[in-house]
Amino acid sequence: MNYLKIIYAALALLALQPSMAQLPEDRLQSWHQKNPIEKVYLHLDRQDYFAGQTSWFKGYFLSDFMPSKKNSTLFVELINSSGAILAKKVLPVFNGVTYGQIELPDTLSTGTYHFRAYSPLMLNHDKSYLYRRPLRVYGKNSGKKDQSMGSSHLNFFPEGGNLLAGVSNRIAFKATDASGLPLNITAEVKDETGATVATLQSFHDGMGSFNLTPRSDKSYSVSFEGGTFRLPVPISSGLAVSVKSSENRLAYTWQSAGGPMYAPAYVIGQMQHITMFKQPVSGTSGEMNTGELPSGVLQLTFFNTEGLPLAERLVFVNNQEYRLNATLEKEAFSMKPRGKNQWSILFNEALAGNFSVAVTDDNFNEAGPRKNNIISSFLLTSDIPGYVHNPAFYFSGQADAPRAIDLVMLTNGWRRFNWKNVNEEDKKPLYKDPGYISLSGQVNVRGSKKNFAERELLVWMATPDSGRSIEMIKTDAEGRFKMDSIVFFDKAKILFSDVMGDKSKFITVKLDTDSLYQTFDLPRLQTPRFTNTNTSLAGNMQSAYASYNRGSGVLLDNVNIAGRRLTLEELEKKYMSGMFAGNINARTINLTGQFVPQLNIFEWIIGRVPGLTVQRNSQFFDNYQLYFRRQPVQLFLDEMRMQDASFIASIPPNQIALIKIYPQFIGARGNNAAVAIYTKRGDDLNEEMERSGDIVDYDGYSIIKEFYSPDYATPPDIDYRDNRLTLDWQPEVIVDSTQQQIPVRFYNTDRTKKIKIVAEGVTEDGRLLMLEQTVE
Repeated sequence: MNYLKIIYAALALLALQPSMAQLPEDRLQSWHQKNPIEKVYLHLDRQDYFAGQTSWFKGYFLSDFMPSKKNSTLFVELINSSGAILAKKVLPVFNGVTYGQIELPDTLSTGTYHFRAYSPLMLNHDKSYLYRRPLRVYGKNSGKKDQSMGSSHLNFFPEGGNLLAGVSNRIAFKATDASGLPLNITAEVKDETGATVATLQSFHDGMGSFNLTPRSDKSYSVSFEGGTFRLPVPISSGLAVSVKSSENRLAYTWQSAGGPMYAPAYVIGQMQHITMFKQPVSGTSGEMNTGELPSGVLQLTFFNTEGLPLAERLVFVNNQEYRLNATLEKEAFSMKPRGKNQWSILFNEALAGNFSVAVTDDNFNEAGPRKNNIISSFLLTSDIPGYVHNPAFYFSGQADAPRAIDLVMLTNGWRRFNWKNVNEEDKKPLYKDPGYISLSGQVNVRGSKKNFAERELLVWMATPDSGRSIEMIKTDAEGRFKMDSIVFFDKAKILFSDVMGDKSKFITVKLDTDSLYQTFDLPRLQTPRFTNTNTSLAGNMQSAYASYNRGSGVLLDNVNIAGRRLTLEELEKKYMSGMFAGNINARTINLTGQFVPQLNIFEWIIGRVPGLTVQRNSQFFDNYQLYFRRQPVQLFLDEMRMQDASFIASIPPNQIALIKIYPQFIGARGNNAAVAIYTKRGDDLNEEMERSGDIVDYDGYSIIKEFYSPDYATPPDIDYRDNRLTLDWQPEVIVDSTQQQIPVRFYNTDRTKKIKIVAEGVTEDGRLLMLEQTVE
């Protein structure tokens, strides 16, 4: 592809230049080679869900505009508006793709939740750019609206970053309401005397721009919605730039004040840390050719002769080369109940790629095209911080889209990185790819401190799906071992044994923390609390949720994770007494005989119990707060009330026997929920101390389920009402020399009259498929 030639030519040109350590583009190239940008996108089966449903998704990785095969693990989190992680999935990545599902707890209230997805390599850059997307869930408390926090906002963004006194400046603005959603406004800009100096009016989604020639001795502000919002203070020395986009080129002008040091000498255009061009600046205006560049966010930086950045501007290049054209062809179409449908997605060229297809009941989707898709994510929202409302609009082909996306460039943050960061000393990436599951630890001779050094060790692994594997490893001089690149799902039982015979009783194995279950310090998502949906959709989804609750799909009352030594009845009898015993509504987790790799029990329990959320204070790692269905939880340790969680957090997880969650607890104030934690005692504790690691239960990757799509060619044994909202989900569709089309085969439900078919994916040469079509 042409843009790949541009990238390789730019890198080759920089390599041939004289070695000058201070050249900005050289430093940028070095930074990029050590730490390239990784991106991920999730194709979800639908946009809206009700509580208790399953969200199916496919993950795609890109780096340097091409499919990335550098990542082995993807983390996907379901987050509520308070920032608490409600569910978490850890999935293996193969050849730049993965797929899975998240079960939405049936206890969720109506509101907006968020998916956040990332790999460890992505954490080496600004964490504000991690993949995030909202999803609307309909559940309990449907009559209540999410409570908005704060007030309306109006922010100003001088083009180029500087509001320079004495010259004409273009100033962009962005207005949002108390919920963080766009607010279209008309207002006046006034100086401190009250004189009107400019008028502003929104053009698209609360964004617009106006021109102003400010004076250094004056201040400026805008009043609306009961608030006063001040413009940046004008500066007397600096550079002001103006950039206008047209087909295949950018035209710029500049004005400076304060002496020659503020005059630009050259401009660098970079995308994703790759220098696309460097050209001198002569005169007060010039042009840049963008016709051969890849599409995406281009950062322009104007430098003076000493290599100091003076002004910056983001622009969007849209050359359309990323689009993969495809058509949907009808073969057999039926909207009758349980009617058979056959479609094919056809391409007008030979290609190879990996794709996914979702077919949904469109009466349960938000009207119109989806607001997020693979193109808007990879090309736009992954390269700018903050919330972008309806990013798919900017790729819709509508006449206003080019002007509107330029306002997004002006108002949604300045950059993916700061040139000052490039000037710092080179730093090694903080995070590395785990290379799938790594098992490591130390083996000692039982009953002594002597290392089981430089000896062969037999490792036998059994997984819940009846998988079995045996591997021989050797310990080092300190008795340590490590096994890399292992893939298994759910929990595996692992036996460590001396190969000289049945001598496992003579060794003790202590495992390190599992590489999959790290805890990362991530910033809170800065996104609106709710999105607007139409009345008919809300009514349809609430009706579907009510039907679900009347059916048999509600989650079980108890979450039982069985251990291998004690049954739940034995645990109750051995550990619990008085009002802690019994309680049919309580949820019990049995940890006897189970290896817990997390730092403490609170990290382990995140996302494992529907309705229970765990929040952590980022400043104090052991300061946890627990909530059950949004109500504070009282904590008990060995049936003693605990004022805070810090002491419990200090207990080694493998010394905890069980956890019991009470939705309502008689001994709690106001009958609030309670969580009782019991530490191992007697023989259980002695056995744990003596046998730690000989046979362990070890958490692997999250289970990947298969989407169920009924085949009505044969009548079902039991008749039922088919009210599925997702009719078909195909997460793994390969197109290659043997298969040059995508077959779409499914049966209708008992009520669907309008369907939406969405296909997305990435070709081997980096082009993106985004096909979305409604049929009725």
